[in-house]
Amino acid sequence: MSLSESHPFQSKLRNIFWPIRRAELAKFVPMAGLMFCVLFNQNVLRILKDSILISEISAEVTSFTKVYCVTPAAAIFVIIYAKMINHMTFDRIFYHLVAFFTGFYVIFAFVLYPNIDSFHMDREKLDFLMTAHPHFKWYIAILGNWTYIAFYTLCELWPNIFYILLFWQLANEITTTNEAKRFYNLFSLFGNSSVIFVGLLMMHLSSEESIARTFFTTSDSKILLTQVATSFVAISAVFSCLFVRYITKRVMTNPVLYLRSPEELSKNKMGLIDSFKYIARSKYLWLLLIASASFGLSMNLVEAVWKAKIKELYPSVTEYAAFSSIYILWTGVVIMILTIVGSNVMRRRNWFTAAVISPLIILVTGTMFFVLVVFEDAILTLYEGIILTTPLALAVFVGAVQNILAKGSKYSIWDTSREMLYIPLDGELRTKGKAAVDVISPKIGKSASGLVQSVIFTILPTATYNSISSSLMMIFIVVCLLWIYSVRKIYFEYLKLIN
Repeated sequence: MSLSESHPFQSKLRNIFWPIRRAELAKFVPMAGLMFCVLFNQNVLRILKDSILISEISAEVTSFTKVYCVTPAAAIFVIIYAKMINHMTFDRIFYHLVAFFTGFYVIFAFVLYPNIDSFHMDREKLDFLMTAHPHFKWYIAILGNWTYIAFYTLCELWPNIFYILLFWQLANEITTTNEAKRFYNLFSLFGNSSVIFVGLLMMHLSSEESIARTFFTTSDSKILLTQVATSFVAISAVFSCLFVRYITKRVMTNPVLYLRSPEELSKNKMGLIDSFKYIARSKYLWLLLIASASFGLSMNLVEAVWKAKIKELYPSVTEYAAFSSIYILWTGVVIMILTIVGSNVMRRRNWFTAAVISPLIILVTGTMFFVLVVFEDAILTLYEGIILTTPLALAVFVGAVQNILAKGSKYSIWDTSREMLYIPLDGELRTKGKAAVDVISPKIGKSASGLVQSVIFTILPTATYNSISSSLMMIFIVVCLLWIYSVRKIYFEYLKLIN
């Protein structure tokens, strides 16, 4: 008698919470460990990049950085990656990229940041130039604070390169469609548990009682925070390389766990120009690009306004990092819950039902946040005496709730849903096509948002996020509706491929 027949209730629980077979653990465990390390670094870097750039310069400069620095860097990477993948194996590509990115983070934390005055333009001269040329003040700020901009740019690229592109490319290569329905949400569950660890870690490092003060000599709390956090990033990066080595040497050489030859992951015969022509003809990838770009655009519109509010409430680097750590921690908790929900929706309903959850959550919560910001005075007047907090603190709190729910649904449900779309594709679209969509599309979304904002701030030097929030709200709603439409269209294309 089988387990399902003798213990139907236990079997049902196992299918809900742990649908992994014993023989599959050799594949599942190292992939879950790799995702944990990659996402650990992603969230540490997210806290550091925002805390440093926004606190040291301003929230407004982020929109200029995303347009004029991050997006060009992402485009250059796609070209370099398309070349690398024709001449190098996947594991060597991973090692080279990890060494480059981690090396820069360490140099910034231990060389550039502690001696920032030696590398940046004199503060008084910079302020004078920004005042003398108000229409170009944010471009001047970028040039005058180039190390912060470079650090922010490479931190922004980490999730798109190491998580969305490389991790999921490897997962899509060694996982079948049937396994993906059981594996991917659990990858998300274990990998995103790192968010909770990051929240607790960064909360501790941001406090005055941090144990790190006994091991590091610097007395500047913001530099201490950056150096210790970057050290953890470097350690995690080493572990991620060890996981990749194990997967490529042990899993991908095992015919029971992997049916293709390991070389197929990195070898493609098409040239760079031919590859992009091939990708450009794919309606499927265009729909994927629209959906991915919609997330970046919609979230950046909300976050731009929200982060400006955070800086008003928490002006220093360590205060900003401490607050960011708290919302990152709660994001991890929400991810854990929604991962289980999404896994069961995916298996019991269909792909579209699971995939549309994220844009719906972001549409509803983002609209609520914008309504609060745009109609702040009217709402506070209407509920005077009931709301027991300042308008600024209330806006920051509501924005945090929106961000937690939006990011929680994105990392737990949307990411795993989107990655399943690549599995039925051929090798060229799974590698170079994925690189083009996953690295460029989020930056297109963020850059479109940043471009609108940067143009406004250039033409109207006195404009702030508060003054343009009503316009941003209308764009936000339209983008979310476009996202939902593209998800519906791509679902029908997906059904054609798997049936």
